[in-house]
Amino acid sequence: MSTIFPREEKAEQIFDEILKNPRACERLKDTFFAAIPSAEESEGAGTDIPGTVFAAALFNAYENKDLSAFMMAVCNNSVFDLLRNSFLIPIRFNDKGVENPIFLTDENGNLLDESKNHIYEKKYKMFHKLFEEQDEIPDYRMYMADGFRESHGYTQNGEIETIRNAEHTGILLLFEFPQSVDLEINEEKIFAIVWEYLMKLQEELPRALMYYGKRDEHGIEKHTSKLGIFLPFCHFEREMEKNIELANGIGLGCRETILAEMKVLEK
Repeated sequence: MSTIFPREEKAEQIFDEILKNPRACERLKDTFFAAIPSAEESEGAGTDIPGTVFAAALFNAYENKDLSAFMMAVCNNSVFDLLRNSFLIPIRFNDKGVENPIFLTDENGNLLDESKNHIYEKKYKMFHKLFEEQDEIPDYRMYMADGFRESHGYTQNGEIETIRNAEHTGILLLFEFPQSVDLEINEEKIFAIVWEYLMKLQEELPRALMYYGKRDEHGIEKHTSKLGIFLPFCHFEREMEKNIELANGIGLGCRETILAEMKVLEK
């Protein structure tokens, strides 16, 4: 794919000379943010990073056609950070080996760490009541958990850092798939179904998180055997029972649609 404007000749030489001059880098950064009137008022908009880091990210993005490299300097988000944090794609379970969501209860609804009971006392009482009253659904479990989203940016030294944001305690609804789905899954078909139901989730329960997929610590994609919907207390506590009912309908609908797709593929 061609670029909008012709590529400049000797770009690397120009960039190298600018990077040697911190004052030139700072001037470049100031010119960029001056063109965005609201940038100075936006917390974490990238205006506080050194000019040399900003310039290096800009030039790297230009040379490698890597938009995320520059966006992390400007808004602390890669392209896919923006998608996830806009609730437009699901979050991977335990992405790159980092536990997320973090389970606080076991399969019987008991706190995994009783010493933290005082921290979660009010929330746990609510969870446990709902846990005891839940309907028995095959391959379905309810947990209390901590969940979070992530963004990425640069340190003062220009190194990439992962930033946790929107860390909340809530209720995780887990829908498991039969082993056949894990073994014979058609990733593109299944992801299309998951995305469709994620949009339904956002229509009914804006800011609920959906978990799906898996990528190990080496960045290798793995098949997933479950789908998760996470309802943070801070957004859904007021009518949690009703919200769980809505989320269950969407989660179960997604699972049944996936299973129906698998039957089509088996024929």
